[in-house]
Amino acid sequence: MNKKIIYLALAAVTLLSSCGRSKGDYKVEPLKVTTETVSAGNVTASRHYVGKVEEESSTPVSFTGSGCVTKVYVEEGQHVAKGQLIAEMDPTQCENALEAAKAMLTQAEDAQERMKVLYESQSISEIDWVNVNTKLRTAQSSFQMAGKALADCRLKAPCSCIIGGKQMESGMTALPSQPVCTILDITKVKVKIAVPEKEIALFGPEMAKGEGATITAEALGGKTFHATQFVRSVQGEALTHTYDVRFTLANPEGELLPGMVVSVALPLGSEGEQPRLTLPLRTVQQNTDGSNFVWLVKDGKARRQVVVTGQTQGDRIVIESGLKEGDKVIVEGYQKVSEGSEVL
Repeated sequence: MNKKIIYLALAAVTLLSSCGRSKGDYKVEPLKVTTETVSAGNVTASRHYVGKVEEESSTPVSFTGSGCVTKVYVEEGQHVAKGQLIAEMDPTQCENALEAAKAMLTQAEDAQERMKVLYESQSISEIDWVNVNTKLRTAQSSFQMAGKALADCRLKAPCSCIIGGKQMESGMTALPSQPVCTILDITKVKVKIAVPEKEIALFGPEMAKGEGATITAEALGGKTFHATQFVRSVQGEALTHTYDVRFTLANPEGELLPGMVVSVALPLGSEGEQPRLTLPLRTVQQNTDGSNFVWLVKDGKARRQVVVTGQTQGDRIVIESGLKEGDKVIVEGYQKVSEGSEVL
């Protein structure tokens, strides 16, 4: 019991001694940050949109008849040339049909040769001669149709393309018009963007005569493409009040693939280049109320400053209001500061 009392007394003394220390004994070290002095620079006026690459055309290919698929020679994403074999179907039934048609044709040809002698000697009537020739033409048509049906057991690519989807495998039963695979033509591609209705007037004839749009594909290491040909929809989306605009551009190397996300920049040539205040995009943060702000350094302390932002230029963003030339904005280390923090 006495030991317990001694321990409690020692703890109380320690607590009182720590509480009695002066607050001045603790010193908060200033935070090290990197700043950028705000200055105006020439910025090309432009609008930016997020786009998606689409194929020039998408076509499902199928057999014209029914039967068991014996082999599918392509895989999804594979490039195929025009006339290349895609799949084969069991030809047994078509081969038998061709043999039957051939036999009927031989019989009709023989009958026509025999009846020709009688017709020339006027031993048969005109109508009998017409019937013989009609049967021959019918047999010829049946033979040609059977030959085509046999050839159609081998499905070939109608053009140079890429396999976009594969719907059938070996052993499955094919039906007429049931897709075996989908082929995509990407020698040309379309880039679709959604444009707000208040900006759709920018996409007029004047734009096609000018610089057009600059399309940047981050998936290709930031490679850029230029397009002036475009088509805009005449009916907008009821919910979003946007219109689809599709740019067409050549893609001979097949670099741009369907579904790829790209950025589209549309220069506003009439406005030209204007001096604007810009900051690195990463430095602009958002308040809970949706407004944007940056961290300034004033008298050695961090201060929150609300700003109004404009268009983006690569990794920088235009500041429309809230800052002036000469202001020092924290561009590195802003994650550690709070209002009134001392900084170096």
